[in-house]
Amino acid sequence: MVELKHKKISLQTEIKKTNKTMKKTLFCFAFILLNIISFAQGIQFQIKKSDVFKDEYKHSSIVLVEDDGKDGVVIVRSYVGGVFSSGSGYYFEHYDSNLKLIKEFEYEIKYSKAVRQSSVLGVIMDGDKVNIIDFIYEKDQKAYICSAMSSNVDDFNFKKTELFRVNSDEIKQFVFFNSGVFDGDSGASMIVNENRTAFAVTVDIKDKNAETHRMFIFDKSLQKNIDHTFKREMKDRKFVYENIDVSKDGKTIYILGKVYTDEKKKKKEGGKYQYELTSITSENEKTQVFDSDEHFAASLKTIVYEDRLVCLGFYSDRRDYRFKGICYFELNPTTLEIKKVKYNPFTEQFMVDKYGKDKDKELKNISFRKIITDQKGDIIFNAEEFYITSNYFSNPYGGGYTRTIYHYDDIVSARINPNGEIVWARNINKRQKTDGDESYISYTSTAVGNDAYFFINTGEKVRKLSNDRIQFGQTSTKRSNLNMIRVNQNGDFDYQEILDDKDNEVPFMVSNGVLSGDSIFFIGRRGTKKQILKVSL
Repeated sequence: MVELKHKKISLQTEIKKTNKTMKKTLFCFAFILLNIISFAQGIQFQIKKSDVFKDEYKHSSIVLVEDDGKDGVVIVRSYVGGVFSSGSGYYFEHYDSNLKLIKEFEYEIKYSKAVRQSSVLGVIMDGDKVNIIDFIYEKDQKAYICSAMSSNVDDFNFKKTELFRVNSDEIKQFVFFNSGVFDGDSGASMIVNENRTAFAVTVDIKDKNAETHRMFIFDKSLQKNIDHTFKREMKDRKFVYENIDVSKDGKTIYILGKVYTDEKKKKKEGGKYQYELTSITSENEKTQVFDSDEHFAASLKTIVYEDRLVCLGFYSDRRDYRFKGICYFELNPTTLEIKKVKYNPFTEQFMVDKYGKDKDKELKNISFRKIITDQKGDIIFNAEEFYITSNYFSNPYGGGYTRTIYHYDDIVSARINPNGEIVWARNINKRQKTDGDESYISYTSTAVGNDAYFFINTGEKVRKLSNDRIQFGQTSTKRSNLNMIRVNQNGDFDYQEILDDKDNEVPFMVSNGVLSGDSIFFIGRRGTKKQILKVSL
């Protein structure tokens, strides 16, 4: 009897264990199914629009969006006048959480007659204080002067502070470049670090025998951290700046150059050049030299972490600009020791996306667009097929004209893990071109959580291609529907239209989106009408 009782208890225990296991299994299955359904049901987002408004100046673009700490935002827009309305400056607009305008201020940039050349290099904020960084040539003082025009956003009472000056006879010439863009041949440029806590200003110095730049780093409160002259003993044309980055702590500047040396000219295979990565601090300067061996790496970009330094780009096995995969170089950010080198061919999935089936082809005309890093240390590497064509049209009565077309085709995106390996690579088919305003085509990208997002306009229905592929087509200011594409952590993507042209008074400039937290801001324009759009993910 006792034995039977024990068997009964044992049986009940096994049943309970089995029930628990089944419940866990069902729960896991339901959780996975819920995630799949959630991904398939659509992209979760919120849209808010400002009121439609008109500016005195037709052309403007968003240069900065800052959270005000109260669920609102401060939006800074640069403007430039046209034929009938000269002038340039900035609009400062403070919006609440519903994009209702609280306060606005227009700041027109004006200079004295002694100023012969001038340009604003960029804008950076420090809490409630906004700093406009400009670079001018003061004829009377025979100097190029970099200054900050600073004000609190509550009163917009701007005051000028000189940051540094360079004698005019030291500078080759002055050319203005947009914030974050570095040409390397001449002029001045401003580069802001990823977390917008520091910025660098670089100035090309006149030197016939050596590539020379004066480099300054300031934190966002305008304290100078570095004043350094970078010099490479070779002609300008043999040293091509790839990019310049400022570390997150604002204490180091990294210079990546593509260098054509006599030694590399003798290479039998691969690119006849080498890459040089230089780190500059207030104490020292270090340089690491590396090349792509038998491969061609036409261009590289640096990604700066707190404990990692990566150079990433496309490579080819045949010749420059016909790309076969992604190359990855990881260096120690302090010593510049090379830790990892990887050459990742494009995945089979990528080739199917691009060509419909796996073909022995290489891409060309790829331009970097945006590099995003996530919390896991993965890199989302985005680019676009961009090229320019020109056609000459003759006039039957003599003469003619040339029409230049800017082509923005397929989007290329890849996720690289911390080991330098491709997790996924996708090609999003797109065919867009223009001979006018490029703001409404191309795309803006971001990442939230483990997902990558792309915003593009299309004026046509999404076209279905072979092998379960799709293609986004041409758009215009007259017909422009805003679409969002999402690529999840596994490389699966979906898309949906989030704004129909019929429901909007203005088309939005999709290539000029500005990020703030998990939201992205666009400005739209049709004629003199304008509107701000906020998309929250």
